This record gives sequence, C-alpha cells and structure tokens, in this order.
Amino acid sequence: MLDATKINYSQKRLLGKQHTANTKAFYEEEDGIVLYQHAKEIWIDKVDVVPPTASTDLIRVYKNLELVEDKTVKGRKSFYAVDGEGKRIRGFIPPSYGINYNVSLEIAGKKIPSSHSSNWIFDYANGVLTFENTPPAGTLTISAYQYIGRTFAQYLDNENNSVARGVLGVDTPSLEYTIQHNMSSFDIDVTIYVFDEVEGKNYWKKDVVPLIIMDENRVRLQLTEEHPIRFIIKSYATPEWI
Repeated sequence: MLDATKINYSQKRLLGKQHTANTKAFYEEEDGIVLYQHAKEIWIDKVDVVPPTASTDLIRVYKNLELVEDKTVKGRKSFYAVDGEGKRIRGFIPPSYGINYNVSLEIAGKKIPSSHSSNWIFDYANGVLTFENTPPAGTLTISAYQYIGRTFAQYLDNENNSVARGVLGVDTPSLEYTIQHNMSSFDIDVTIYVFDEVEGKNYWKKDVVPLIIMDENRVRLQLTEEHPIRFIIKSYATPEWI
C-alpha cells in the first residue's frame, strides 16, 4: 500500500469522510462513519473543565509518573505509562476537556515543551509517548489525569441487565422499603441510590449504609433517614426467563 493511500485513508476517516481516491481532497469525499467504539470506551460522567488537585472517584491524578521505554522501537522513540504493578495505564483525559489537562513532559523536574525539537506526541487514549526526532536524554516523566469514572458499558450492565429497577418514596419518603423481585433466589446484588440536595441542586447519590434484608424473592431496606430511593437489583446469574 502506498504511503499516500495510508495517509489519505487515515485522515479522511478521522474527518468523517469516505476514501475513494488519493486524487480527491477530503472535502470532495462524501460523509461517512468516523470510527466505531465499544461501550466500555465511552465515558458518561462529567469531566470538569478545571482538573482536581488530588485524585477523586472520577479522575486519578498522576504527578511525575515515570514512563517505560518501548524496546520494540529503536532510538528511544517510544514510551508508555504503567502503574506500580506494571500494568498499562490508558484513558488519560485530553485537553479537549480543558486546556489544563494538557500532559506535562519532564526530565529531572525540567519541563520539555511541545515545541521541543524532538517533536513529541502523547497519545492520551493509550498512554503512549512518541518522538519524531531524537528524544532528549534522561528519565522521562509525565504529569497527567486519567479518567476512572463510569463507562457506558458499566451503565448498561447496571441498568439494562437488571432484574428489577425503579424509584420509590418520591412523594412520601420512608425509612424502610420492601421490593419484590420475583427471582426465587438469594443470588442477587442490590444497588441503592438516595435522593439528596446540595446547594439547591437535586441529584441521586450512591448509598452504602442501608441495612439490606433478603428473603427468597424480596428485599427489605432500612435507611438511617427518610429518603426517596432509586434501586437496581441484578442477578449474579442471568435468569432463564430474560
């Protein structure tokens, strides 16, 4: 395959166009599907424009994370991010969410600007650093932010694959609720969210404190305060009737 074909094909796909010929500019091509994504790669939690100063349930903050050289690439021109157990770190938040999410590349505390002659590029999705030209000498570290919030796959797993779900107590909040799930089994998992208000804004928050009592096909919940609840009951094993 010609290099021109590779470049045209990749560029046009990223721009949402079809590729029919190298002689056509991207704006001459018809619209097409850009890329397919798996549900586990789609983020559903809101990422604030301003990054947090410390790790949260949504964003993990990395400061001076040492990169590992990819030995399959000659000339020290590729590195990747790993955690303390040697597992690859992916899903870094790109600056499209906010300019302060720009990755910071450093050597011994000295920042290497994106305008450096090495022409470095960071792949936020895969946690890979590459150099077009000779990289600077020394141990390379980055400061960056990784998304660790919910994905669409997790949402589907919790919501759509549930045995029962719903909202109770909106009009008359209670301390105790009984939910019928008709599973005829103790082999279930229950997730409870309670209705709350902060600074005049209403939202559901996950509650980990209610006492949950189960019999063969019912769940009884005992809360510490009167609250409406949103519940999701999921079977560990998929029921035959689903």
